[in-house]
Amino acid sequence: MIIKKVAIGNKSEAFIEERFKNNTNIIFSDDNNKGKTILMQSIVYSIGYDSIWPVGFNPKNYYFYSQISFDGIDYEFLRHNNSIIVVKNNHSYVFDSISEFKFFLAKQVTNVPYIPKDGQLRISDLSLFYELFFLGQDKRNTSNIIVKTNHNKVDFINMIYSFQGISTIYFDDKINTEDLKTRKLEIEGKIKIERKKIQIIKKNPQIATYVSTLANTEDFERTKNKLKDLHNTILELRKQRNREENRRSKLLHLLNELNSLNRNLREGKVKCGDCNSSNITFTNDEFEFDVSNKFVRDNIVSSINENILLKEEVINELNDLIRKEQTEINKLLETPNPEFNNYVLFESEIRNSKEIDDSVHILTQQLKEIENEIKLINEGVELNKVKQDEFLEQVITEISRLYKIIDPRGTMNINALFTKANETFSGSEEQEFYFCKIVSLNNVLKHPYPLIIDSFREGELSTGKEEKMIEEFIKLHKQVILTSTLKREEYSSDKYMSFNNVNALDYSQFEDSKLLQEKNKEDFIKIIESFSIKI
Repeated sequence: MIIKKVAIGNKSEAFIEERFKNNTNIIFSDDNNKGKTILMQSIVYSIGYDSIWPVGFNPKNYYFYSQISFDGIDYEFLRHNNSIIVVKNNHSYVFDSISEFKFFLAKQVTNVPYIPKDGQLRISDLSLFYELFFLGQDKRNTSNIIVKTNHNKVDFINMIYSFQGISTIYFDDKINTEDLKTRKLEIEGKIKIERKKIQIIKKNPQIATYVSTLANTEDFERTKNKLKDLHNTILELRKQRNREENRRSKLLHLLNELNSLNRNLREGKVKCGDCNSSNITFTNDEFEFDVSNKFVRDNIVSSINENILLKEEVINELNDLIRKEQTEINKLLETPNPEFNNYVLFESEIRNSKEIDDSVHILTQQLKEIENEIKLINEGVELNKVKQDEFLEQVITEISRLYKIIDPRGTMNINALFTKANETFSGSEEQEFYFCKIVSLNNVLKHPYPLIIDSFREGELSTGKEEKMIEEFIKLHKQVILTSTLKREEYSSDKYMSFNNVNALDYSQFEDSKLLQEKNKEDFIKIIESFSIKI
């Protein structure tokens, strides 16, 4: 992944940066408020990050563009609010939400890891994923991730396990393990039934005929709760499926309208009845396209077809998940307890008894066999745990190595990817921690993404430590984008020129809080027009 160009703007003002190189880039200035943070947040915002903006900057008023190469293929991204257009090889894709865009990015552009969440494997949120290689200036928190949404540091660790090819559990064996555990509980329930026979209140002997083989109230509660959980899961999955099906239907309707328009344009001229204009536009609330242009119209139709295919894939996945949960319900109801419904009806009438059945010995043997099977699978899970521990140890070792290079006399004891909530840093220690963490993850994972750090010398970082960090960044032989605010007494326009393979970009000449300028708007509008939209 190589960032080539970034632009922010609207029809009144804009800023364009296209001087990035595929090495270490340092954007610096002699003071704050020069727009460095807006630029850095715009890079990742254009590709789906939930950015943290400086006070006074309203992203809803602007469009965010980036040109980024993935595996040698150039992609152009244009985001406005939560809609994103992607252009690849002159082909456009339009996404009405970050969720839709995430699915496209993971399926067609780059490897976004899957993580276990709410009992399912889900694609990582992009804000979580980008924290692998992006560090913003604000709201830093060494004890957790920065942009939480509905994720936390456990999800981040699971994500890097997944990226490394180490799953948190053996998902291929999950169904088998759960089936074995269910059978184990059923046999234990049978043993309890045989050992503690039902005792029904004498006043209603008829009830006994209904529940004669179902005695264990704990087993009933377990079954009832599991049924409730399964029903709730199916309900949520159906809601998701209905939302996707609704969007798919709207896309099909829109496709029909555009195809109908195509026929009308061939057979005669279409004009507005109010203003007599022959210009026809299509809008998705955030972007507006001129569809009287056949090339633009064909591109939109192609993009809608792609979206329909993506929706169908999502709907099929949700249908599979629903069928899986329904299968689990059927398995639960197909127990050897023939009077389950009556058991539910008369649960309050059940009492323990004291008879012991001859079948206890056979059931105990069956129980031992199942426990042995579960143990074998657990050994596989434990092996995975060993791999996880080994991987984390490798990362921590690399963090410690880098820390000793940057601060040989430092006293920090780094033994995890996240600090404890009550740990505090002094001076530049927090920045040293973040540097070691983000570079060590790069070195161990060997991921293909650039390192992007806003304010990399935060916290009174000394010149000596700063120079050592830059040398380590250069050794990575990949794209690194950093920002730095210099003290006036140390400011020099050629400060970073002494380093080989450093592309230094001085933002000192920009007016405070005025990165976006009217003089750039014409070039920015040309970028917007290349997406065949109007602003």
